[in-house]
Amino acid sequence: MRPIETLLLVNEAIATISDTEKLFCTLHQRLREIFNFEISGIVLFDFDKSTGTILWMHDDNGQTGLAGSSLHVPVEVIKDSPFRYDMKNPVVKRFPLELEKIPPQFDEFINLRKRYNLQESVRIPMMYRGNLLGFLVLGCSKPGAIADADLPLLGHMGNLIAGAVENVRTYEILREQNMFSQIQVEFTNSMLKVINDPDIFLYMARELDRIIAFDFFNIIVVSGRLEANIESSFLKKPVGDFRFLRLPDSIRINQRAVSALDAENQGPVVRLSREGLIKYAGADIFKYEPAGFNLQAAVYSILHSDEGIDIVLLLASSSREAFTEKDMTRLNNLMPQLRLIMENYYAFREIETLKARLESEKTTLLKDARGIYNSDSFISESAPMMQVMVKVKKVAPTDTTVLIEGETGVGKELIARFIHYSSHRSSGPLIMVNCAALPAQLIESELFGHEKGSFTGATERRVGKFELANGGTLFLDEIGELPLELQAKLLRALQEKEIERIGGRSGIKVDVRIIAATNRNLREESETGRFRSDLYFRLNVFPITIPPLRQRKEDIIPLTRFFIEKYCKQMGRPILRLSETDAQKLLSYQWPGNVRELEHTIQRAVIVSPGSVLDLGDFRPSPHWLDTSGGKVFIKTLEEMEKEHIIEALRLTGGRVSGEKGAARLLGINAKTLDSRMRKLGIKREVVIRIENS
Repeated sequence: MRPIETLLLVNEAIATISDTEKLFCTLHQRLREIFNFEISGIVLFDFDKSTGTILWMHDDNGQTGLAGSSLHVPVEVIKDSPFRYDMKNPVVKRFPLELEKIPPQFDEFINLRKRYNLQESVRIPMMYRGNLLGFLVLGCSKPGAIADADLPLLGHMGNLIAGAVENVRTYEILREQNMFSQIQVEFTNSMLKVINDPDIFLYMARELDRIIAFDFFNIIVVSGRLEANIESSFLKKPVGDFRFLRLPDSIRINQRAVSALDAENQGPVVRLSREGLIKYAGADIFKYEPAGFNLQAAVYSILHSDEGIDIVLLLASSSREAFTEKDMTRLNNLMPQLRLIMENYYAFREIETLKARLESEKTTLLKDARGIYNSDSFISESAPMMQVMVKVKKVAPTDTTVLIEGETGVGKELIARFIHYSSHRSSGPLIMVNCAALPAQLIESELFGHEKGSFTGATERRVGKFELANGGTLFLDEIGELPLELQAKLLRALQEKEIERIGGRSGIKVDVRIIAATNRNLREESETGRFRSDLYFRLNVFPITIPPLRQRKEDIIPLTRFFIEKYCKQMGRPILRLSETDAQKLLSYQWPGNVRELEHTIQRAVIVSPGSVLDLGDFRPSPHWLDTSGGKVFIKTLEEMEKEHIIEALRLTGGRVSGEKGAARLLGINAKTLDSRMRKLGIKREVVIRIENS
């Protein structure tokens, strides 16, 4: 057979093979049909890691197969073996085997040499695009079994084989990458399912063992965001099927050694011998070696996360040959997943910690709120308010709708809070809505919510106050200001316990208790048609009327002392004393603004009082009452009205008098005129600013 035909025959046999072992078996068979030899060996170099892989092929009972497992040895060892090479002169050569000194790593070859009485080897370099991939070695039982004339043909054949080897390598790399990508996905998904499980590291050991074989698992996770570091150790013990046992004691890792290894920067994953394992973990690690185990090799990895988490992973095996290059590559590629899993684990732990903290704070706040908004702690000594609190105690435990009536500033919102926090809904939300403070076109969206795109400007879905109050209480303050067209929707929500968002297509069930408040006479409003009578009767199930402060003067001094203590504590001042003269001033005033006006008066006085006694400043009783057929009517003087109006303008402008955004422009007068009026009325700009910011 001519050389060209021989090359074509071999090429045809190996061109489409994509498996390394099958390639070498087929090559061995085809070459034996042409040349006289007993065994063949393949040496593949990995110069990046200075190692080589050796495989031997031979015939046994007519079948070609791999002799033992592949051998991974340093290139320096190969240089002194039967497979030694000459990098400077990679040509086909023959070697007499009886002159060879064979290192102990090649005991498999020693057995083959004895079995086949090998006398000579022919070494054929495999060159691919100018690079030496390795050697093909043919072992012969007779010197000269392969003629010198065939050596050039074997040289060409070596290059042909090199191309096939490179193709197989490329295919196997792609196959491994595809397979490992699937492994990575499955590993990550499996771990994320147990991300919040206390035994997450046991699951991690099991999942890793399906990818890389090992006998001992140790992980240390260090994070400044949690109170303590985490360390877990497991040993795989043969009890029936292999299983992982949690070690009773933690392995004391030599942190200095870890820091030194980390500083060496050998890569994300580093292989250790038994000696390196002792250096890393100390001799204590071997006290966990049961019968049949003798830890000989290990790998460790130190990961530094952007989230401030450091992960130290150690895997050890009783096999000296454990943690192959393939294992190391897989483990190295798994590091991003491990980092992600640990970051998610800590994020979940942090979320759980925050949830527990928020729950604790919620419980504390509810406890405080129940203490503050408790009828027994209500500040009142008057008989009218005692009657109000009797009603509050009766209605609070029920789900009955309550209508609170009274003048502005009497404390309707405070009573609503008492009712909520004294009810079985106290752990649910209390949602407050001031119907008078919202533009008419926004009230519907505020109460019932809207869907995205339901009207111009609705760029996202909005949840309404009814939904937010689900399971709790909805307080509708100034209910009398609600537009008529919305009163029908509110009535339906109260009757059906169902609402519908603007632009929504289906109803939403809500479990909400309603407390409404008004300073109007809703009965008269309903009789004149300004308020729906059916809604009024639906709200007026349990009315509570809060008397104005002028009708319960017994409460003025207790409330005054309460506000003095409140604002003195806020401002870090000693508690001011209330003089008898000022007490009489407060008692003789009719308080048209009720408790709110009293509170603001005391707040201003605390700010301006220079000594240890409360100084009411320019406050003076100004009872201006007119007897009419309907009873007494309180009338403020023009000076009082003007003073209050100027103070409100200054409050709205942050104390600014002149300029485009000043109070003078807002009031429509000259800035100098306003300044003059402020001096005359005793209005101090600085006091207004302090009140606004307090």
